[in-house]
Amino acid sequence: MSQSQFVIRGILPALLTPFKDGGVNEPVLKKLVRFQLEQGCHGFFVNGSTGDGFLMTREERKRVLEVVVGEVAGQGKVIAHVGAVSSDEAAVMAVDARKAGVDAVASVPPIYYPVEIEGFELHMRTIAEAADMPTYCYYIPALTGHSLGGDQFVEVAGRIPNLVGFKYTHSDLFLLWWILDALGDRISVFNGSDQMLLQGLLTGACGGIGSTYNYQTRNIVDVYEAVQAGDLDKAREAQWRANQVVQVLFRFKAGGVAVERAILQLMGFDVGAPRPPKVPFPDDRLPALRNALEEIGFLQ
Repeated sequence: MSQSQFVIRGILPALLTPFKDGGVNEPVLKKLVRFQLEQGCHGFFVNGSTGDGFLMTREERKRVLEVVVGEVAGQGKVIAHVGAVSSDEAAVMAVDARKAGVDAVASVPPIYYPVEIEGFELHMRTIAEAADMPTYCYYIPALTGHSLGGDQFVEVAGRIPNLVGFKYTHSDLFLLWWILDALGDRISVFNGSDQMLLQGLLTGACGGIGSTYNYQTRNIVDVYEAVQAGDLDKAREAQWRANQVVQVLFRFKAGGVAVERAILQLMGFDVGAPRPPKVPFPDDRLPALRNALEEIGFLQ
């Protein structure tokens, strides 16, 4: 299957999973999905890093997919992240995802155990064959420690059935260009660095997947829509607004990824604390976070 046969485009929040009393908070999950759809997103990337996918059980991940697919109700596309340390476990969750009704699956490369390119390919092939549906590779070397060169991307993409694209979370835009130049319409690539969405789109990305899309969906959609309309001045303005929010996030990053949950809490979404070993955002820092967001006009 190639991109010419299957393609997802646009803005897909890397959906955050709300928790409460040790489980998934389904009402808030539905509320969050509805909010982002109303803000103009085109779909969702579910059970990824932002969604604490690796910290949930198989049954929880399956249930989250069912809830999201049901709430989306055809108004957008759903990509399920099924990554796991074990290729076989990831393959089982790929089957779960297909049964839940998602449009595609994705996975990070092998993690924890270092492997060469052959192990990378085996992992992705195992998932793609089990899913029997469009499959994306989630390329994020800063977290997985696994990096590929341009020629390796091309080789792997040509040998894995159902591999239709990548989520590319990396700052090397030349490598992104290399991939797109070599593979053309055989694959599609989602930009994964929120602060570089505009640059990724101009390089040739088909859209973006990111964590800050959860709470600044409209800013991000504005970037995408302006690029599609060819209005680069408007696109730069929207990216500037988005980057002001990202800058606040980075300033409070000492609080861990839980700062993103804190931002949603300030917006009225009771998403709860992240799963251990992640720690909650400190309550005594919430006023400072609120002030920083108000200074850039975000919470208004």
